[in-house]
Amino acid sequence: MKRYTTIIAMLIIAIAVAAVNAAAFAYRWMQITVDVKSDSEARGAACVGFYSSGKQSGISTYLPEAGTNYNANTYYNQLITVNEGQAVCTWSGYSLYEGITVSLPITVGSWYIKDFYGFGYNGTGNTPVYVWIKVEDPADESGISNATLIFYDATTKDHVANIDLKKSGLVTSTAITLYPGHALQLDLFIDATQQVRATFKVGFYASQENEAPR
Repeated sequence: MKRYTTIIAMLIIAIAVAAVNAAAFAYRWMQITVDVKSDSEARGAACVGFYSSGKQSGISTYLPEAGTNYNANTYYNQLITVNEGQAVCTWSGYSLYEGITVSLPITVGSWYIKDFYGFGYNGTGNTPVYVWIKVEDPADESGISNATLIFYDATTKDHVANIDLKKSGLVTSTAITLYPGHALQLDLFIDATQQVRATFKVGFYASQENEAPR
């Protein structure tokens, strides 16, 4: 009889402990407030983006000539077309854009498209921004044997970097440094071996800290 009583007591204790654990919570919390300003207030890394001095006459007062062939003819009556996304930095009637969509009509063979757009940093002082390039959607179609995005310093015309568009992921081992008033000239080399419709996407990550995105 005594042994029976002991077993019952142990069962009751175990049930009581389980009930306490189920009702106990460690509470932590986080609140986030996002304060969004207009594009006219953009400064620093917020004032980095795409532009064309060929399309925005007068912007070369602030940024070097770049994007002069944004609507160039490729063959016959076919033109390169560029549609800009949202303006993210605006000053004195000029804008830098968050992104561009480029339509490039070509034929089978090798093509070099020079200075189809620019990517620059408008600002004052001497504090740089660091730009990392990531191929987010590669040109992996079978009809494209080579696709290379080529960067030149828009002021000095010195070669800065080649980006292999057939390889996905972060493709710059170090950041491209842009100082206020500096920009990149964007060129593109395409080698097409057959009729195909290819789409690829490249991300530009700009930061005031020299730290790579993941």
